Amino acid sequence: MRKELLELIKSTIIYKYDLPNSNINVSKSLFSTENDKCYIASSDFDLSEIIYNSIIEYSFNNFDINKNDYKNLHSIALKTKLRYKDSATETQKISYGFHGETILYSILFAIFNSAPAISRGYFYNPLESSETKGYDSYHLIENGSQTELWFGEVKFRETHSSGIKSALDTLEKAISDEYLANNFLAITNFKNSFNIQGTKIESIIKDWEKNPSVDIIEEVKKHDIKLVYPIVILSNKSSSGYDKSIENAIKYIEDRYSLKKYNISIPYSIYFFWLPVDNVRDIKIKVIEWIESKKQLMS
Repeated sequence: MRKELLELIKSTIIYKYDLPNSNINVSKSLFSTENDKCYIASSDFDLSEIIYNSIIEYSFNNFDINKNDYKNLHSIALKTKLRYKDSATETQKISYGFHGETILYSILFAIFNSAPAISRGYFYNPLESSETKGYDSYHLIENGSQTELWFGEVKFRETHSSGIKSALDTLEKAISDEYLANNFLAITNFKNSFNIQGTKIESIIKDWEKNPSVDIIEEVKKHDIKLVYPIVILSNKSSSGYDKSIENAIKYIEDRYSLKKYNISIPYSIYFFWLPVDNVRDIKIKVIEWIESKKQLMS
């Protein structure tokens, strides 16, 4: 990642506190197996900068990025690595998933030091011209003897209720052996584009290619791999302030949902990453304006 972009992410997305938090009397989400993370954005403008610039890193692996040709890479990414149509209406452009997915990428890379196993842009099919299927991120951490797969999700909506509902309605599907195995098999199609040399993931893929009848989940269990599933929610701040935004989001979950048992047989971790902002729509509109005016990129 470009140094200037990395520094911008770290100075823009700022840690506030964990949940549960006794100071504001707010618990963590009932779905969270570890503390929720609460962050604040230093400015909406800088969030737009992060989205606009990180389209390149989101779309391409590091070894595919020509540092002297960011402008062309940005243009290629918009045409072949994510959903964006110049002819679409403003409403359609605002709804595109890349706004949130680039933020998720930036958070995992810059804040949690979770390197992408493969850039998400490789999964986009321009012929289908629809949002990319599967998890919203494919990152990994080699944490001592354990490999952690960071396969997260992001919702970037004007209201916390819309984002939470969308995330939780598919949580049972996402935290399952079947979904994990299907995503694992999907990424094997891009094995030559992986940043996984020397990792357990590489070993599993090689073993599976030698014997495709093996159970992928059993291989994942054998290699002591854990699924980490952060759910990043960006939404407009409450008029009553930041803390009230967090309280309202947690209360929304408590009032409407109950915990379910997941059909997954490997260790897993779920938590929410809350990032209230001033104005979701303005952030996205600014990105769209810069795309269409071909604003100069960070070097």
